[in-house]
Amino acid sequence: MIFDLKTLIFGVFLLCAAVVGLTFWLTRRRSAALPGADSLLAVLDAIPCGVLVLEAEQLRYGNSYARRLLRLPAGTERLPDAEWAPLLAEDCASVRQETGSTGRYRTVTFASGKTARWWVMPWADRDFVFLLNITAQQQAEQTGRTLLNDLSHELRTPIATILTHLEILGLADVGEELRQQSLSLSKEEARRMARLVDDMLELGRLETLPDLPRRPLELLPLVEAVVLQETPRAAEQQMSLALEAESPLPLVAGNADRLRQVFLNLLDNSFKYARSGDRITISLRRIPEGIACAVCDTGPGIPPEQLPYVTRRFYRAPGTTAPGSGLGLALVAEILRRHESRLELESQTVGETGTCARFVLPVPDDKSSGTKQARSGDVF
Repeated sequence: MIFDLKTLIFGVFLLCAAVVGLTFWLTRRRSAALPGADSLLAVLDAIPCGVLVLEAEQLRYGNSYARRLLRLPAGTERLPDAEWAPLLAEDCASVRQETGSTGRYRTVTFASGKTARWWVMPWADRDFVFLLNITAQQQAEQTGRTLLNDLSHELRTPIATILTHLEILGLADVGEELRQQSLSLSKEEARRMARLVDDMLELGRLETLPDLPRRPLELLPLVEAVVLQETPRAAEQQMSLALEAESPLPLVAGNADRLRQVFLNLLDNSFKYARSGDRITISLRRIPEGIACAVCDTGPGIPPEQLPYVTRRFYRAPGTTAPGSGLGLALVAEILRRHESRLELESQTVGETGTCARFVLPVPDDKSSGTKQARSGDVF
């Protein structure tokens, strides 16, 4: 069965209103020893929406959800001097002046950054306010709009290029050499579009996930598999690829697929910009905060004026010719954020050049973490 969302929410609010009304009726009759009042108050305190009961400027009741969302201290009997209080008072006054009103909705963003939607409904001499925390919904909608705007902007260039070369291919007197060049450029731009769409969708999925599933896992075997996978590429580009790990290493709290993506993306970045004969080293070592991870290369380095921008979406350094979507490091930064970690980049363009990407992965608590012997100084 399919229900309209507003209708469903309205129905939930009506049900809550009925519960509130019954609860207050029972509370008033408590002197008559009617059973069930305390139980109903407990139910009201546990429902997944906020409930306030106002009488003039007095706060007669507020359940736990509403007090947390509005940051109302326990025992508060009046609305605080907050940015949202005048708006709520305005809605309460307006809804009482409207004949036959069924209530008034408003969406409010608080100073804390949270966004809520409330519905005000008069009942006798009281105003009932029902609240929902819609912060996650608002963030998901904003992320979706940003993704669409960024993607549409980035797709304009490859689409325009493909259309131009299709026009060239349609010319009757075009030479074979020019035809082949147009075909090659069209294929390259089509691949670029595919990478953009895939990476953008991947980033969008990450940013809109409420939580990234994590569990204790062994990091060393995961990184060993990544190094073995990328060893042929290192040989093809005449680079050396090494893995160095301390022993022992604890388990980390992580998502195996996403962490594999982190190391693959960082290695891909090094392979794109490093030179023949350069070295790439992955290091894993134990520190009090968890496992310190680093992917370092001896490539040409990143100019200091570009370093603050390389994790931004679609950022590509001026003069860059290496293929890519410009989203690799943005994906890495987002995955690490979901692992309660942060990507730090260091780079040198003079003297001993190179770039190091560093981050720390947290470990589970001691009771759930174990250690397993890791081979130190493995080199592939």
